[in-house]
Amino acid sequence: MTSKNIGRVLLGGVALAVLSTGAQADELSQLKAQLEALQAQVNQLEARPAAPTLPEGASWITFRRGTEATADWNTARAGDYIPSSSGVTIAITPSADLPAPVHEVTISGYVKGDVIYDFDQDLGDLFSYTAINGRDDQEHIRLHARQTRFNIKSKSDTAIGQIRTLIEGDFFSGGSFGSTDWRMRHAWGEWDMTPNWTFGAGQTWTNFMSPFTGITTVDFNGDIGLIGASRNAQVRLAWHDGPMLFAVAAEHPRDSWLLTDFGNSSSNIPDFTARWQYDAPGGHKFLISGVLRNYHTDSSLGGSSESELGWGVQGAVNINLADIATLTTAVIYGDGIGGYIFGANRGAYYDGFTGDIETIESMGIFAGLIFNVTDTTSINLGWGYTDQSRSDLLDASWVTGRYDQNVDIMSAHANIIWQPVQQLRLGWEVMWAERQRTVPVFDPAGTLVDAGTRTDDALRAQFGAWFYF
Repeated sequence: MTSKNIGRVLLGGVALAVLSTGAQADELSQLKAQLEALQAQVNQLEARPAAPTLPEGASWITFRRGTEATADWNTARAGDYIPSSSGVTIAITPSADLPAPVHEVTISGYVKGDVIYDFDQDLGDLFSYTAINGRDDQEHIRLHARQTRFNIKSKSDTAIGQIRTLIEGDFFSGGSFGSTDWRMRHAWGEWDMTPNWTFGAGQTWTNFMSPFTGITTVDFNGDIGLIGASRNAQVRLAWHDGPMLFAVAAEHPRDSWLLTDFGNSSSNIPDFTARWQYDAPGGHKFLISGVLRNYHTDSSLGGSSESELGWGVQGAVNINLADIATLTTAVIYGDGIGGYIFGANRGAYYDGFTGDIETIESMGIFAGLIFNVTDTTSINLGWGYTDQSRSDLLDASWVTGRYDQNVDIMSAHANIIWQPVQQLRLGWEVMWAERQRTVPVFDPAGTLVDAGTRTDDALRAQFGAWFYF
């Protein structure tokens, strides 16, 4: 090869070397820029606050067996029982301060099957006192599951206090001879405005009622003499401090229409109720309550405008007898409160002859004994009596032409309840009642001449099984 060619080759190699060195420099510059961008992103991520981490085994939403979360909010009356070990609780935890939940929902209830045998006449799916009419020797058997119940509770801890809700229903629509349609029992909400004051609204037990008086019965109704119109739409304000509670409420006018009113009865103001309750040491309980209501006819609906006040008072006591038995009692008395006392008629009637509203005196008495034989077995005995003024009822039937009105009713329940496990309860019960009612009196010619009374009784046996879910 000539020296000229050798020179050309060397020049070409130098040129390639220079070009290669320039390309590597460009690649290094690009890599350096990318590394600087990644480092900036890392710095930004490190500057952010660390996301909260869940403890081992925890989650934002939890499901657990039992309803202990709302067990301290007791909305049941005597005899209504759903064990806190049944049902399920759904808990929603906050985004910090784990593991305390801020919202909990509990779902529970039971399936109940009943077998009923009437010795005298068919009184329906519950012991219907108003159906007792002397039809003897009409034995009848019934099986049903209408008392099956579903219950949803919730509680939420908020910045303005705890808020609680209750929705409950069953299939006892239309009374003893009704249908199996779903019906609302409770739709109630409460707000703890302060540590001592609670506001509530919706439908639940009337504030006039004693929530602790009564016994567990297999029969859905239970004994006469207690508050019968027990669930009412209302707004309520309650003050509570330790074992003491005082509550006032404005409630939907319960039975403020008249026995007969010629179509001009009008509920123009709510019923007002007040209740004082004290839970004493040793398991003793005391209660005083009252109700004030108004009966009204409106001239715009026909006739004249009239008003008449009705009132009632109640005293109730539960006495713990050495942890072996509980004595539970209540006495109710008033004028014009018929619809509140179980077994009473409407509390007033319209006298078309005088144009006046006449109230009817009423009284209810109940006494019961609860014997805790073992941890799984109890014996329950209950007696009740509801009395309305005989003279008032006879006048009401004669003036209005509405007979078959209860003058007085006496009832008794006796049962054995066995609960071998929390999810199952069985009960065997015998019940009896005597009813006196108004009847028309005719002369030999068949002319209506007066209003009188007739007394009949009835006997029933019942078995019930509760299956809690």
